[in-house]
This record gives sequence, structure tokens and C-alpha cells, in this order.
Amino acid sequence: MSATTDPARETAAVFAGARLADHYRRVYQAMRDLPICNPSLDIEAIGFRSYGDHAIGVILTPWFMNLTVCAAGAEELPLRPLGETAHWSLPAGRVSFIVGRLDGFGRIDSCSLFSPMNDFADHAAARAVAVAALDELFDPGSADRREAAGRSPAGLDRRSLIFGARRGAANVAP
Repeated sequence: MSATTDPARETAAVFAGARLADHYRRVYQAMRDLPICNPSLDIEAIGFRSYGDHAIGVILTPWFMNLTVCAAGAEELPLRPLGETAHWSLPAGRVSFIVGRLDGFGRIDSCSLFSPMNDFADHAAARAVAVAALDELFDPGSADRREAAGRSPAGLDRRSLIFGARRGAANVAP
């Protein structure tokens, strides 16, 4: 990706995040009374931005917080088998995602950051964690600092993001 941003791509990425949040708001209608849902949390698309031809950001719901990659425009992500692991290279390292599909939306790749969400006291606390995760993932110096600390610059999974451990990864998405 280039260092300059394309306003049309950024707008498309923000819109993709908003569409995902709308999808999960509809899902919430059937889930809101389940014990897995934290009633202190809202549904929000956080930090969606363009990443190549795609959109990436965090979807925060009362039952999960996922780092998500999806199409940023009319063209869908390439077809891959549902449930397969896709590895996306981010500035902080490679991150493992599970390939999924939402009716009316298309393919989304999700990396679970938290689920369930019961440990969050309120939406502001959960949102702050989502923003911090995105800041870390998109900080190019993050991988360099880990490498300098003697950690392998291989794949970064959710435990790596949260706890700082690193692991190897194979194929790279899309």
C-alpha cells in the first residue's frame, strides 16, 4: 500500500464497517437476551480503513470483538472455503483470520480479539481496547520493536496482539 490515502477508498472502507455494524444490529435483536451478551456494550464499527482494495477494522458487539477484513467496494473478497484460515500481512506482522460469509454482505475474514465480552465494564473500556489493538497492528515500528526484543517477526495471532507472544504463519490472504 502506498503512504498516501485515497479518499474514495477510505470512504468505502468506513461504509463497509457501517454495513457490518448494521448487520450485527439486526442479529442482536435475536441475541440480546442471551447470557453471552454484555448489556453494557453497543455495536460499533471501529477504525475501519482501507487496506489495499479491502477494508479492515474492529467490529465491537455485546458478544464479541473481532478484527475484520472485508471488501471495501462493490467487488467481494475472492472466494475461499468457509472456516479456512487466511493470513493477512499487517504492519505489525501476519495475523490469522477465519474465513466466513454473511448473507447480503459476502466474505468476511475475522480474527477474534475477545469473546465473550463479559469482562468489559462499559462500552468506553471495550472501545479503548479496540482502538489500542488497531494502533498496535498498524504501527510499522511494532514489528521492529518485537524483533529487537528477540521475538520472531513471524505471524501475530490474537494472543500475540493481546499478550505479546508471536508464532509462525503459512499462507497469506486473500
